Amino acid sequence: MSNVLEKSDDGRTVMLRRMRLSFTDALKDKKRTSEESDKLSHTCNAINEKSGKFYDENQAKIVSALQAAGVIQWKNEGAYKSIREDSPKRVCARPGVSFKNREGKVYEGYEGNFAITGKGPGAGDRRPELIDRGKRVLREQATPEFIKAGRVFDVGDILSIFYPGTYADVWVSFYGTDKGSRGIFCSIERIRSYQEGERMAGGRPDLDDIDELEDLDDGDSFGGSPAAAPSDDDW
Repeated sequence: MSNVLEKSDDGRTVMLRRMRLSFTDALKDKKRTSEESDKLSHTCNAINEKSGKFYDENQAKIVSALQAAGVIQWKNEGAYKSIREDSPKRVCARPGVSFKNREGKVYEGYEGNFAITGKGPGAGDRRPELIDRGKRVLREQATPEFIKAGRVFDVGDILSIFYPGTYADVWVSFYGTDKGSRGIFCSIERIRSYQEGERMAGGRPDLDDIDELEDLDDGDSFGGSPAAAPSDDDW
């Protein structure tokens, strides 16, 4: 597996802790990015729940990465704010209330929270690096050593591990663009599923002997340090 930690040292790549995954179907099979486009991509949403232990830390990281993306693209750390005012959907990170279906109803689990939407690396051509609770990796992304040790899972297992509603540590890389019009979007580089949390569509994950899994504690995450909470003005 590639080292996501080394992908960017310019402030645009951050690890968000215990985010709730949503619309994960496209982690397995590429989906159309919009009704107007025929392009198929690996995509996913991640919700930062306001009641969560890491909400403020995650929000601070998101703001910092948005600012870094603005500085790199336009030399303006506040660019995301003006873009948000003019075209909210041109910023990939925004209040959950803005995520609505065709009937105008906010999607389950989004109201009162904050969310990001992103594609996998290569503009969605590739899946993010996927890691399960037991630190197994997707076979097609695994090194020979991981395969030899049996520390892998297969594509057919993706939706039982990365199901809508599970919590995960998510590595995200933000970037600014002038294509079409100004916007700040993100690439979801890596996801480590906790494999816990109620499915958003109801029911529970199909897991065998979940109690036999080792505890997942702070040391199992991909690092990250506490950050100051963003001010109300940031949103």
